[in-house]
Amino acid sequence: MITVYDLGPSKFPENVGGSPHTRKVIFSLNYKKLPFEVSAITLGEIERTAKSIGAPPTTTHPDGSPKYTAPFIHDSSTSESISDSLLIVEYLDKAYPTTPKLVPEGTRVLQAVFADAVTAKFYSLLGALMPKFLEWFSPVFLAEHEKHVGPPKLLSQEETKEVWVNGKKSFDELLGAYESAGVGKFVMGGDTPVFADLALAAMLSGVKIMFGNDSEEWKDVSGWIGGRAGKVVEEILKYERV
Repeated sequence: MITVYDLGPSKFPENVGGSPHTRKVIFSLNYKKLPFEVSAITLGEIERTAKSIGAPPTTTHPDGSPKYTAPFIHDSSTSESISDSLLIVEYLDKAYPTTPKLVPEGTRVLQAVFADAVTAKFYSLLGALMPKFLEWFSPVFLAEHEKHVGPPKLLSQEETKEVWVNGKKSFDELLGAYESAGVGKFVMGGDTPVFADLALAAMLSGVKIMFGNDSEEWKDVSGWIGGRAGKVVEEILKYERV
């Protein structure tokens, strides 16, 4: 069994996950039809939990000490523990070769760059999403989060509106790349998603889940990137958990 360590506790269902970074892994597992379970941990539990299963750090603190981040997984069938969403998905491709490959040979660098760009664009939306995060995550998680990063900053109505406007402009910058490559909803073309598509869905699906399918926020976001944002999210959410 594969255990995915996600940030929480939260109201998010296990088949999508609370953290957008964990969601990249969960969506990959759903797409590959690999069974898994989710273990929710707070920020303060990340390092201790990762060390307990042998999951490596993903980066370093300013003082050079190792920094542990979620997501990470433990696969009891191979006794392997992997950290970082892209490395996890590459591991799944290798360990379960009969499942659909999400990082085809020769595409890793381009996919990593795309996923990083999408993540940076998503982070610019966090101010507008903060009120919903406060609703969806448990008081236990929020208290631990505030202890580590400080109290959340809530934006005014005008500031929130500006964040959404700028977010659309930022994501629509990707439109030219899709059109010049002559692809539809998925970056590699055709009807087969890869890691980069799951990364996009992982970031933007939170808007659909937290605000609701009929919300003005989701109706707006689903039209981003020439309508690809909504199409990719809807397609990836079809893949149910085993």
